[in-house]
Amino acid sequence: MTFSWIRPDPARRALAVLLAIGTSTWAVGGAAQAWPQRPLRVVVPFPAGGIVDIIARTLAEPMAKSLGQPWVVENLTGASGSIGTDAVARAPADGHTLLLASPSHTTNPSLVKALPWHPLRSFSPVTMVGSIPNMILVHPVLPVKSVRELVALAKRRPGELNYASAGPGSAINLAAEMLRTMAGIDVVHVPYRGQPEALAALVAGEVQFMPLTVALAEAPVRSGRARALAVTSNRRLQAWPDLPTVAESGYPAYEVSTWFAFLATAGTPEAAVSRLNGELRAALRTPAVEKRLLALGMVIEPGTSAELATFLERDVERWAKVVRAAGIAPQ
Repeated sequence: MTFSWIRPDPARRALAVLLAIGTSTWAVGGAAQAWPQRPLRVVVPFPAGGIVDIIARTLAEPMAKSLGQPWVVENLTGASGSIGTDAVARAPADGHTLLLASPSHTTNPSLVKALPWHPLRSFSPVTMVGSIPNMILVHPVLPVKSVRELVALAKRRPGELNYASAGPGSAINLAAEMLRTMAGIDVVHVPYRGQPEALAALVAGEVQFMPLTVALAEAPVRSGRARALAVTSNRRLQAWPDLPTVAESGYPAYEVSTWFAFLATAGTPEAAVSRLNGELRAALRTPAVEKRLLALGMVIEPGTSAELATFLERDVERWAKVVRAAGIAPQ
């Protein structure tokens, strides 16, 4: 049997090409639009009611609205945040599981001997949320009104001044140790179970000073139960314009804030990371969210995923140096 080649009709050929292009575009677009396919699981590695938890839940309504899927906050606590962090590191890399990380993410690698996750390699950075600085507080009877005077007093009375923290390796313990090593002072660390307990000890006069997040420090400072000497951020706070930074007080390299950032599981598709970044940045600028976070004392400063990656790398290195200088042994 002989087959003859028949030239296709030009109009029909053009239609076939257009259909092929349309089908291809639909397939690509459909795949891109398929995310998210189910509720987003947002892991908070600390108890409900804390600042990390409040931030995650504050974003629930605008994020669910913009993504078209529920934003489900899950508190997986324990091991200084490591249990929840590990759950996200092991989750499917499909963009449906997020971690709201804070400083323990970059301090734990220097404080824990064998972490099951890596602060950089186990995650895909999404965006920074912002940071809440600390205040350096002293008991009101202590005869100092600046960081310089506190350091001078500590040098005159080595080993006699105590500072409170929320436990060994906690963010405020490391903030105090950074000041101790930079200033070269001999002070005694007194750990408590958490920041509220540490603050109660300061107010009661059991300890003489401590760093404390602005959100918790504001009430005792305004009531006169504690005195604020400085803020630990790299610039003065709008709400406290007369309060200098520690850097302005003679230690220009000192800057410590409690930061918060969203991370996804390593290998999450770039399209999902990019959309999450954009939607989170938009949500953080909505009036209701902005008002709630500013009330916590937060400096809202979202950025790109690349900027967050750089920040995390530097923060891991910075706290490793502080832990070594402070002589804190990994547990």
